[in-house]
Amino acid sequence: MKIELIDLWFRYDLSVNDWALKDINLKLSQGEKIAIVGPAGSGKTTLIQLLDTLVLPTKGDILFDGISVGTLSKKKQLATIRRRIGLLFQFPEHQFFQESAYEEITFGIKNFFDLDEDTVESMAKDLLASFNMDIEMIKRVSPFNLSSGEKRKLALASAIILSPEFIILDEPTAGLDASGRQELIKIISSLKDTTIIVATHNLDDFLCIIDRLIGLSKGRKVLDIQKKDTMNFLQDMKNNNITPPLVLQIQRWLLDKGINLDHLYWEMEDLISYLRQKLELSPVKRNRVP
Repeated sequence: MKIELIDLWFRYDLSVNDWALKDINLKLSQGEKIAIVGPAGSGKTTLIQLLDTLVLPTKGDILFDGISVGTLSKKKQLATIRRRIGLLFQFPEHQFFQESAYEEITFGIKNFFDLDEDTVESMAKDLLASFNMDIEMIKRVSPFNLSSGEKRKLALASAIILSPEFIILDEPTAGLDASGRQELIKIISSLKDTTIIVATHNLDDFLCIIDRLIGLSKGRKVLDIQKKDTMNFLQDMKNNNITPPLVLQIQRWLLDKGINLDHLYWEMEDLISYLRQKLELSPVKRNRVP
């Protein structure tokens, strides 16, 4: 699926001139891995709500495979778009409503597709195994009694089981510890053919898996760059109150000090490993003992 935003404006209250998004133009293609970054109040959450047709543009348009969202709305076909897009909110417990975690993960597929229970259970079992979650435990437990990390995985599994073309995640690693973040990012990175859109203030978590960066500030698009070019826009990010990834800031500092790197590193662990190796290979000058 291709999505295009054309001269898009949005405000929540039509009686005031306070625009949440202003003059946004974007093209999103199938298979892209995109991070949407920006400070609080920049319009990230509003943008992902528009992409999932939860709200409609105040001005401008959104095209889904060339069809206007206004046309889809008039024909009552917005549900067909939402079936193709999985949306995970920052707090997944806000989207849970089933008594058991198993019912939560299988609700969508049971309602959208005519499948027998054995097929549904087999699909859920295979998917949960890749998430390191036991289906028998999932059948017994309420989704509200899961840990924060398990809730995120359950919400993501509930979206993935429908095989969506797009998955949109709003601050998916917020509140998770280091191991929880790594596990969730590993799962997200395994979705090779799915378009991934992550709205986050913590770009460091996702720099290794994205290929495009969109920056918002005060409701406007201020950046739209490929990841490989990010190093050239660190100052632009700072100017728009977007925190640049620490791993890139360190590499910028090293380069400014005349320390050459063999290539850019997207993960801190890889950069540290390279620097350690380089220090070990460098000759060490020792003072002679008289």
